[in-house]
Amino acid sequence: MLTDKNTLFMGVDGGGTKCRVRIESSSGGLVGVGLGGAANPSQGLTTVVNSIVSATQMALNEAGLAPNVMKNIVVGAGLAGLHLPQYHQLMMSWKHPFKTLFLTDDLQTALLGAHQGNEGAVVIVGTGFSAMSLVKGEKTAIGGYGFLMADYCSGSWIGHQAVQAILLDIDNLAPKTLLTSMLEDKFNGRGCQLVNQLVGATPKEYGSIAPLVFLAAEKQDLVANQIINQSRQFISRVIELLAKTNPARISLVGGIAQRIQPSLSDDILNKLSQPLQSPEQGAIHFAKAQYQAVNEASEKHFYLEED
Repeated sequence: MLTDKNTLFMGVDGGGTKCRVRIESSSGGLVGVGLGGAANPSQGLTTVVNSIVSATQMALNEAGLAPNVMKNIVVGAGLAGLHLPQYHQLMMSWKHPFKTLFLTDDLQTALLGAHQGNEGAVVIVGTGFSAMSLVKGEKTAIGGYGFLMADYCSGSWIGHQAVQAILLDIDNLAPKTLLTSMLEDKFNGRGCQLVNQLVGATPKEYGSIAPLVFLAAEKQDLVANQIINQSRQFISRVIELLAKTNPARISLVGGIAQRIQPSLSDDILNKLSQPLQSPEQGAIHFAKAQYQAVNEASEKHFYLEED
């Protein structure tokens, strides 16, 4: 029976579209899960904090625990973009309500989850894109530069490509595409009216267009198929590059990855292994390791002072 004094462990998987959390007891039993909004620091500290806290409250409510139990939770948070110093510094300024908060990027936690706490390689293709291999303690990272920088296969990239394609269609500068009417319906506007609604659009907003591209591709739209094929080819090149580092396993994760994986070539599919656990569980592996290291360092310091 859990009490409000039990130390709990929570894993956070924060992406550009949603935030998932998982709370476990110290023995590894599931306590509760929760879902929040976008948790990419590029969207601001307030957005990330609100997403994580609301998801945590949902998970605690599922377990019948009060919100003040947060003070007993050791948290490992893997957030998209946190490998960039400015976003790491931003998150470090958060006066969080938890017992302890250990921060890292979503690559590390996705990798730990995919391989159940062990080394390997992972490719994340969701709203954004990043990839990493961890072999004998050595990291090889690819991508993770952010929207419009180098997310050549992500949901936000697919959505942005679709917008460019339909604007060229409207101006009779490129092939006609079903995407034009689909996006005009989605945004209730055409040409400049549509563009006006997308001024300053976030990766999440461009990512929301990606499902329409997959739908148009299923209807054999040539432009949509070309966009999806570019994404597929890029993912394949990334997997081939990671394979050269000789990881024990390679996993492909993320919403866009799930849509594209079935259409990858047999050669690429043979290089992939199904994720063993979720990124949230990977974040719990990370939290427990960091918490143990801190406690061991504290004990060592105590004994040195006693001596």
